[in-house]
Amino acid sequence: MLVNPPKGPAKAGVVLVPKRFAVDKAVLHSAQGIAATGFAVEVVELARQPRTLENVTLREINDAVPTVRDAARRMRRALNGKKVGGVGAWLGGTVLLLACDAEFDACAVVCPFLRLQVGQPKGFRQPLEMVRSARAPILAVFGELDGEVPIEDVRTLEKVLSASPETDESYTYPGVGHAFFDKEEGNTEYLEPAERDLWMRMDRFFAHRMG
Repeated sequence: MLVNPPKGPAKAGVVLVPKRFAVDKAVLHSAQGIAATGFAVEVVELARQPRTLENVTLREINDAVPTVRDAARRMRRALNGKKVGGVGAWLGGTVLLLACDAEFDACAVVCPFLRLQVGQPKGFRQPLEMVRSARAPILAVFGELDGEVPIEDVRTLEKVLSASPETDESYTYPGVGHAFFDKEEGNTEYLEPAERDLWMRMDRFFAHRMG
């Protein structure tokens, strides 16, 4: 699903990977918000029904990686070679980290899962490992009180990203949880000031990396 800027040609492209793989109102709202800043946004549907860390399969994750890369490749062709970034939260952010070694010019991930409990299947590399060979600059954002992403993993990722501060960025919002940015009904972790800051932070990141 493609969402174009409301005015003028797109300055660049963004592939938006849904946080639960399925497209919902919150994902479309995010796509429209990104498009309003001048980007053409491709929303990639990876599943008909929402996936969570508890019910997603390794096969679904592995299949999602080339699908997301293909979306970036198509968008680059459609935009006549303009730069293409990626945005994803939760499982969507996890897939972007696995895909960031090819096709993307910048990736912004929000509270991605950094280690998946999948045993040690042959050839599988954890998201934390893939970051070390990333082609794209990465912005990684987390909540300090996230109960689903261990803070030890966040600190490990921060060390990797801090080795290349001219391209990569990381930020942990103090006092917020895993869903601080998600304005869904019943979400008690949502914090509007943090969400506003997150969008401004991503906008600055893409302006610097894809401007």
